[in-house]
Amino acid sequence: MAKIYLDVQVPGLARTYEFAADSVMSVGKVKKQFIAQISAVEGREIFADPSSVLFCSRGLEGLLRDFEILGDVGVTSGDAIILL
Repeated sequence: MAKIYLDVQVPGLARTYEFAADSVMSVGKVKKQFIAQISAVEGREIFADPSSVLFCSRGLEGLLRDFEILGDVGVTSGDAIILL
């Protein structure tokens, strides 16, 4: 298990956040944690329906599915993730 450091962009807020995740975590679990932490920092719910948020990787140029494991699909430290 290795830590992955990611820049998470939220275009709806025009903000970027820095997060760390374990390479063995699923995209779905990481996405839920990111959404909860961003909402806590902003002091409000950011996404009307968190289950419909898309998790996109700039480095991999595409959407990642909730069941995929970060390290298995090639997400590495320094990658930019976009939550839509």
